[in-house]
Amino acid sequence: MLGIAYQYGVSLEELQAANPGVDPHFLSVGKQLIIPLGGELPQTLPTPTPIALQLTRPRCFRSGDGGAWCILAVHNDLDSNVENLSAWMGLFTPQGENIANQIIYAPLNLLVAGATIPLMAYFAPPLPEQVVVSAELLSGIFVPQGDSRYVGGDVSLDALEIAPDGRSATLSGIVNLPVDTPQPSQVWILTVAYDADGYIIGGRKWESTGESQFKLTVYTLAGTIDHVDVLTEARP
Repeated sequence: MLGIAYQYGVSLEELQAANPGVDPHFLSVGKQLIIPLGGELPQTLPTPTPIALQLTRPRCFRSGDGGAWCILAVHNDLDSNVENLSAWMGLFTPQGENIANQIIYAPLNLLVAGATIPLMAYFAPPLPEQVVVSAELLSGIFVPQGDSRYVGGDVSLDALEIAPDGRSATLSGIVNLPVDTPQPSQVWILTVAYDADGYIIGGRKWESTGESQFKLTVYTLAGTIDHVDVLTEARP
């Protein structure tokens, strides 16, 4: 929600006031928000100062329709968890002409210390044959110690099978929550596929509807899958 406020040039407080009852830290796909625009968008949007996190050089993969999927990997090399990650991503010609821009958001609200998460964007066709991609982090906030908005937990895998051609990986398992934890209101799992060089080449998100067991398949955008990482997030 903070990233959306930055994108439209309004404060988080104004966006919250226009959407009472919506938790600014937890949004599911499909949630509709009212943007309280008092007039025209300002020419200069506010520029946040994000936490200094480690970014890899973004990479793009062509899609069959002539567009491109681009991935920015963000690694939390700090001692604290962070949340509300967003980034700006732009495509340029080799001569430096800007083609397209997007504000992109992390698929999970939380990035724990030591973990890496992909921020992905799809750029529609037509695109020139050669493009240069650039990205920078827009927002990222420290999570206070002992924050009760998140439930600690991890994932136990029952099976992980990478297809013979390396184009997909199917995994199943169960989400483990701390003992005596009440049934969480939201549980998300993010599977991240890597190639042998350690680059992210795919990802897929799963949202629980009350069950703790899961099974899903993640596909590669290009190349072959070498290994898969699993991130999880739960809310009381």
